[in-house]
Amino acid sequence: MGNRPLNGIKVLDLTWVYSGPHCTALLRDFGADVVKVEGPGFGDHTRLFPPMNDGASGYFYMLNHGKKSIALNLKQPRAKEIFLELVKQFDIVAENFVPGTMEKLGLSYDELKKANPGIIMASIYGFGSFGPYSSLPGVDPVAQAMGGLMSLTGLPETPPLKTGPAVADAIAGIYLAAGIMAALLERLKTGLGKRIEVSMMDAVFTVLEESIIRASMTGDALPARGNTDPLGAPWDAFPTKDNHWVMVCSLGGDRFYNIYNKIGRSDLAEEYKGDGPEASVKRANDLRLLNKAFAEWSINHDAEDLMAMMRAERVPCGIVKDVTELLDDPHLIARNMVAAIDHPILGQVKTYNQPVMFDGQNFGIDTSDPDDYMDPELGEHNQSILGEMLGMDEETIKSLYAEKVLWAGREEE
Repeated sequence: MGNRPLNGIKVLDLTWVYSGPHCTALLRDFGADVVKVEGPGFGDHTRLFPPMNDGASGYFYMLNHGKKSIALNLKQPRAKEIFLELVKQFDIVAENFVPGTMEKLGLSYDELKKANPGIIMASIYGFGSFGPYSSLPGVDPVAQAMGGLMSLTGLPETPPLKTGPAVADAIAGIYLAAGIMAALLERLKTGLGKRIEVSMMDAVFTVLEESIIRASMTGDALPARGNTDPLGAPWDAFPTKDNHWVMVCSLGGDRFYNIYNKIGRSDLAEEYKGDGPEASVKRANDLRLLNKAFAEWSINHDAEDLMAMMRAERVPCGIVKDVTELLDDPHLIARNMVAAIDHPILGQVKTYNQPVMFDGQNFGIDTSDPDDYMDPELGEHNQSILGEMLGMDEETIKSLYAEKVLWAGREEE
């Protein structure tokens, strides 16, 4: 994996689906050695998520490349003993079960720190381990709903909408990774671990921007406003003659005045000109009218012409791109954000690299190293981890298979 910031840090990863694996994928990309601990049956549920090819999941690959896997039935006493022995040699235990699950397994933070006082236990929950909602089941759309994001997404006249991707999962995973790294720094001073948790609802609440402070000051909840913003005009995604959409975000009275004169609407430019608060409020109140006028112009012009005019005015703008376009985007490719993999089961696939740059380099997938870019088979590393880390001989490991403490591959096979 080369020299990366978290080289030498070891993670026991009990997480599954998206939020937790997203967190541990970041840690892995930064150099941590991540070992997935997968349960009976088929392990992480995303092993069955589409897109699939010959029994392998692209979704699972996306979040778990470069990790290792042991298949351990933590409901068995012997498995619990093995897990606690591993804890002695690891830095972090990550999990995103329902609150109380680790306690029921006999693997609470109190138990973990008896084995290793320096252990960091990091958890993601829908609503946290305490509070009135803590016992409720939580998934991404519910966290978006109860965290307020759905009330701000979409248009005023349409029902609430969630965002396309699972942003509540993603935000929670990023926050947990940040918390883990802060705990690692604190451990350098104290020698002691920490119990960390992130609630998905809490995480969503923190990204509602000015709607929170506005509601506290005025008592009014911001309505959903689609792609628009009262900060400027034109401000929306606009259709073009060549069947593109271009997002335009124009700030300031001078830009507004110049743009509307250039599109032949000097009447609007004169009526709504000005940089003071009164002119800004007037434009904001009639933003739908102003955007409609701009759209009537944009639909008769190509996207490149529109963007050239905007850039001449130093107005931020950009074509709305779909994901197939992004995979071949020259800017993303130049920044090493697209990793092209020749996977032995999935075939030729592309995925994203993580976006944090260190001296102009991001630590993502090393496409030249199969140990770095491959995802693990279920229980693929049972023998190597238990043998090398715990000193178990081959006969002992075979007996654990016989006792259904360990297995490799799907249980039914």
